[in-house]
Formats: sequence, C-alpha cells, structure tokens
Amino acid sequence: MSNQKIGSCKDTVKEQVLKRPVTFMKLVAETQCATETVEKYLSQFLKEMLVKEKKGKFRIIYPAKINSEIIEFYELMLNPTIKAITVVLLKSENALSQIELVAITGKSNPSISRGLRELMQRNLIQRNYHAPFSTYELSDKEKTMGFLAYIFPEIIEKFNQFELEHPQPKLFLEKLK
Repeated sequence: MSNQKIGSCKDTVKEQVLKRPVTFMKLVAETQCATETVEKYLSQFLKEMLVKEKKGKFRIIYPAKINSEIIEFYELMLNPTIKAITVVLLKSENALSQIELVAITGKSNPSISRGLRELMQRNLIQRNYHAPFSTYELSDKEKTMGFLAYIFPEIIEKFNQFELEHPQPKLFLEKLK
C-alpha cells in the first residue's frame, strides 16, 4: 500500500469521526480502509483526546466535545424499529396509537411495543391514555429534529418525501447510495 493511500486513510478516518457519531463497522465501510488501519488511527485519536468511544452492543466513535445526550440518542437510533417510530411520530401532526404505528411502519406489534417502552423509559415520547387505548407523541419534536439533523442528515433531506398516508419508512432505514 502506498504512503499516499495510508495518509488519505488517516485523513478520511479523522474527518468522519470528527463530523458526527459513527459505529466502528460503519466507519470502516465509509472510509474503505482496512479494519486494522482504522483501528490504528482510532487508537491515536483516542490518545490525543480528539475522539471518544462507547462500547456496548455497538462500538460508537464520536467527537470528544459532543454532548452525551446525543450519543445516547444515536445509540437508541441504531435500532431500526425505534428509528422508524421516531420518524413517524416526528412527521405526524397527531398522537398515534400502537396499532397505527404497526400499520405505518410495517413492523410487528411486539417490536413496536418494545420500541415504545424504550422511548418512554428515555422520556423521548409521552403516552396519552384514552379508554380503551393509548396514543403516543414525541415529548420535544424540535429537540428530536435537531438530534436527527446532526446525526442523520440524510433523514432530514428525505423528510418531505415521507407521507403518513402512503408510508415508506424504508427511505430512512436503508443506507442512502
């Protein structure tokens, strides 16, 4: 491998991790560098305190000065069902029931139920009780929109193409090419 390619890998990795949070494997894929090379540069950036990492189900690399609330939100949005629920509730003008969320997202009822529970535990949505069902809405749409704009700008770019009457949430769940 030439020195030019090695140098460009270092610059590309640095540019990607300082832009916004990213999982390690997505970083490897986006930079098109070898896993070992990315690991080598990340360890340098971690020593220099340019970036931090959070290890859990996914290894998340993020700029050192980023708000921890954004990292928690990013980690939550790695779940495609939770991301779909969030985008649908963001687009919806009214609170939606669990059954409506199942119909719009195309996800299973148990999956939507788990996603709603997780979002309620994190205080990102609120539950409105109506006999015999409940509806759900985002607690703070502006804050959620801001987080999404920073973490997933491609979602905001495609946001107006998404209509609840003719749901196509896969626009937001697939990697844009």
